[in-house]
Amino acid sequence: MKIPLPQLSFAFAGAPGPAPGATDGAVLDEANATAYVEMTCRSILNWSQGTRMRDVFTVNPYRGCEFGCAYCYARYTHEFLELAHWEDFERRIFVKSNAPEVMRRELKRKDVLGHGIAIGTATDPYQPAERRFGITRRILEGLLPYRDIPISLISKSGLIERDVELLASLARRHPLRVLTSCISLDRDLLRALERRAPVPERRFRAMERLSAAGVTCGLIVAPILPGLTDGVDHLTALLVRAKQAGASFAHSNVLFLRSSAKKRFFPWLRENAPWLHERYGAAYAKGAYESDDYRAQVRRHVAEAMARAGFDEGPRRFGNRGEAA
Repeated sequence: MKIPLPQLSFAFAGAPGPAPGATDGAVLDEANATAYVEMTCRSILNWSQGTRMRDVFTVNPYRGCEFGCAYCYARYTHEFLELAHWEDFERRIFVKSNAPEVMRRELKRKDVLGHGIAIGTATDPYQPAERRFGITRRILEGLLPYRDIPISLISKSGLIERDVELLASLARRHPLRVLTSCISLDRDLLRALERRAPVPERRFRAMERLSAAGVTCGLIVAPILPGLTDGVDHLTALLVRAKQAGASFAHSNVLFLRSSAKKRFFPWLRENAPWLHERYGAAYAKGAYESDDYRAQVRRHVAEAMARAGFDEGPRRFGNRGEAA
């Protein structure tokens, strides 16, 4: 099934210079001017309640993300560290070096069996820092002695292929789902939006390997961008490719813009899609979401695209109980 993609044209301005701010205490990667700061954490299993997700413990091995997605809602987390410039989020990466040890302690006293663990909800657990520090892999290894913990993992990185065997082992012991994040098959659009993220085909090749190894795979289409990626044909092409790569379910969400994300996204919009700047300005003037009417329209588009691609309603919620090995 071949679905034509909208004809979009985007110019990629290239990689930026070094991140603003001091680099004391950081390891500077001269190749891409990214500063890595190792930090310790008191907790790594963070309780998430009443959010867009179900109640779950979230795990984010890194704070900040080198992929530099212009729309990323998690940019606000750097403001807590008084790093308010949008580029700090992409160029100053905090590495939670003791996270695997902290998680092993927390697994003994938190009800992860009843709620599950979601890895990579804010920043990509397989971003380039993982190649150097390996925090995500050590976290996953710490889950091997247990059984029946509902686990989900979200990434757009091809580096996840490094851990195919480990993830396959986890899938035999836990209800595990790996969600590949991809919002379009348009390489030029993604290169403009997600400056250092892998191209779509690299993501789907990784999905194919995971699926072949017995890991339950899905697609997460978030955010859907008004006027850019919300068309039925656009969504159908993406979902068809995911189905071919082994995805058994798909989730989606419309663009969510906190004030911190607006600082990055609106300049991107002026440069790359100026014909949409006024529309977005009006739509997000009073809040982080588009109108209820628009979101209802997108749900209809997604439902039609899902049906065209051969997806059912999607996965049921994980079971509530299990037991440790």
